[in-house]
Amino acid sequence: MIYLENIFIGLAVPLIIAACLLKGETRRFLVFFTLGLLTCLLSAHINSFIAAAVSNNGYASLTMRQAMAQITPICEEIMKALPVFFFVAARRPGRDSIVTASLAAGLGFAILENCFYIMGGGSSDFLFALTRGFSAGLTHTVCAAILGYGLALTHWRGRLAAPCAFALLCMTSTFHAIYNLLVAADGAWRTAGYIMPVITAAAVIIGMANAKLKIKN
Repeated sequence: MIYLENIFIGLAVPLIIAACLLKGETRRFLVFFTLGLLTCLLSAHINSFIAAAVSNNGYASLTMRQAMAQITPICEEIMKALPVFFFVAARRPGRDSIVTASLAAGLGFAILENCFYIMGGGSSDFLFALTRGFSAGLTHTVCAAILGYGLALTHWRGRLAAPCAFALLCMTSTFHAIYNLLVAADGAWRTAGYIMPVITAAAVIIGMANAKLKIKN
């Protein structure tokens, strides 16, 4: 049996020590990366608790596919966003700092989740590891990028900031749910699910590159 808590400790301890020795943006990245690991651990327990509670209430039964679409995306995206929301509300950081914090939290979440599934699915299976990295790993990264860039553009809008943050959560949860539904299917639908994060990540990178070129020109 693989214990997610043990993997978390093994990854988090050196990161925390390194964060204590560093300063500035590098420390911030490590802190939010570690928080991403923590939110992954907490999300796993919360997902299990909610799925068990719904399935055992005597009135409804929740299949694995339904849990992946209805519970997992919402829970995981909220948990990943909470450290970033708190950071924005408490510190009023600049746009680059918001994006860095969000991406770091998303990467930490993705890495701990991938470690757990790769170890459980067979660490010798190269194709499985490659698929996890380019599908689920990129899904969390894309969602983190959407949240980070969205907050960077809207956090200063006063009363509109909260509705915008909620809209970003809806967007990331929907993207995540669509991915989960596709990879839970068979045949071409599953292939489309694996490809979707790659295409979206490429679009985000191209869009960022074009934006930087326009600024320079």
